[in-house]
Amino acid sequence: MFNFDEKAFLEKEKNALAIRADVEKAIDAEHKKGFKNVFFIGVGGSTTAQMEMEPILKSRSTLGVYLENAAEFVTRGNKRFSKDSLVVTSSVSGDTAEIVRAIEYAKSHGAKVIAFVKNADTPVGKLADYPIANEAGNTYFWYAVTMRLMFLNGDFPEYDKFFKELDSLPDALVDVQKKADDKALEFAEKYWNEPILYFVGAGNMWGWAYCYAMCLLEEMQWMRTKSIHASDFFHGTLEVIDRDTAVVLFKGEDETRPLADRVEKFVPRVSARFTAFDTKDYKLKGISPEFRGLISPRVMEAVCERITAHLEHYRKHPKEIRRYYRKLTY
Repeated sequence: MFNFDEKAFLEKEKNALAIRADVEKAIDAEHKKGFKNVFFIGVGGSTTAQMEMEPILKSRSTLGVYLENAAEFVTRGNKRFSKDSLVVTSSVSGDTAEIVRAIEYAKSHGAKVIAFVKNADTPVGKLADYPIANEAGNTYFWYAVTMRLMFLNGDFPEYDKFFKELDSLPDALVDVQKKADDKALEFAEKYWNEPILYFVGAGNMWGWAYCYAMCLLEEMQWMRTKSIHASDFFHGTLEVIDRDTAVVLFKGEDETRPLADRVEKFVPRVSARFTAFDTKDYKLKGISPEFRGLISPRVMEAVCERITAHLEHYRKHPKEIRRYYRKLTY
């Protein structure tokens, strides 16, 4: 399979799962002390990861968790935030300017901070009360945080079963990528030079649709995109869709799937350039049906890794290349 190192992928995924133990120690320590509410603070990709967690929390938990963009949080504030709030954030580089300022702001108010970083010896790692470092990345950091918070709040008694099954996900995702490769190649061949791509998602898949459009295709491939929530699609976006408009639908398996179904039924009636990627198309060995909806974004991420690999080839554009990001002062 083109540009796919199965051994390296499995090693990274399994190492990333190991983050759970450190997250549990941090969450449990603060839960024992007590906190009034929780603030998920992010920017860019870390915000989109939180967007995937928010629907899970809304549908399953009574916990007061608030999502904040780091830049807005510092400039605008939030009256519900106090020294009794627990802050959870992440910065893979460890020096994201907005995250650094948000942590400084939070600590100036007396709040405790849990932060993911790849390397603890960074500004974010040094500022956080609980730096959670993992070289394999933050793929499962937000899952570990969210599920532990819900478990301790009495909202997720399936916690141990969920994470036991999650140990089988890396191997399942290898199978997903192998099955998705032909369709990903076909998509890249057809749309590598598209003027604009519309990405649609709902529920916890909305965060990934937003992330893939912005963080992967705009930032890493310089492709023009728009992401739109399926529930908003029929309140504006539908009017700019015609025969030649490319629309991509990411379908997950949570409670909001009917919203994606509605888009899927409509768009092919007016556009000849519609593609749906559906997590239901992939077997996930070792994962119970009850948990498939929770991990749908990770399945779609695996599918999109194959799309990105082929887009890099057709666009002759390695995803590491940037024009402005961390190249200029802004």
